Amino acid sequence: MPSKMSGLMLAGIAAYGTCTLYTAFTAVGGGLAGLSTGRSVSNRGTSSSSQQSSRSEPSFGTSTAGVCVLGAAAAALGVAAGRRSAGRQGEVSRAANPRKFNEQLPCSSGPFSVTVGKAGPSSFSILIAGLEKAGLTSALDGDGPFTLFAPDDKAFEAAGLTAEAVLAHPDLVTILKMHVLPGAIVAKGFKNQTVETLGGPVTMRKGVKGVMMNKAVINKADVEIANGIMHILGGVILP
Repeated sequence: MPSKMSGLMLAGIAAYGTCTLYTAFTAVGGGLAGLSTGRSVSNRGTSSSSQQSSRSEPSFGTSTAGVCVLGAAAAALGVAAGRRSAGRQGEVSRAANPRKFNEQLPCSSGPFSVTVGKAGPSSFSILIAGLEKAGLTSALDGDGPFTLFAPDDKAFEAAGLTAEAVLAHPDLVTILKMHVLPGAIVAKGFKNQTVETLGGPVTMRKGVKGVMMNKAVINKADVEIANGIMHILGGVILP
């Protein structure tokens, strides 16, 4: 993600560009003024130098004023564009989530919590316990990127799976691996397809209820994590 320093550099480049543009406008204006003065001299033939000066100076002054206005306008536009660019990059930086999956999942409250619809912040205590039991937490600490299809506690409850049932499930490792995808897939990439998760193929399809992973619907997409992307499920992906 672009840093504040990148924004300052862009603003500096914009300011430098506008200064150069102003100089160019001034040079062009001076040249035009010189041509105007030359035409004044040639048209007036034998007129005195004082008359030539008095007639040519207004033309040069008018050109200079116009150039100054154009230069100032160009500078203002360039600085404003630089500020807008820096502002947009600042917004991107603030939107980025600096936490990895194992740091994000415990956040059931606070600024990093994830709210799905009107249900309030999601909690992932069952998923966390399952990942720890399956020995998969270290994998989610890697550089990635990974895509995690994360069932919250309500999703496990909807599937009739208590914490005890999840931890005692004979296929716990395979089931949890089916929620992890190598690489980052965002909502724009959702389509009818089969994705190869760490636990095997899972069918992604668009339906009336939304995007489904096998029979689990994605309730909230594109939660940005430092080493990937997370999508909150309303169910559990089962073989």
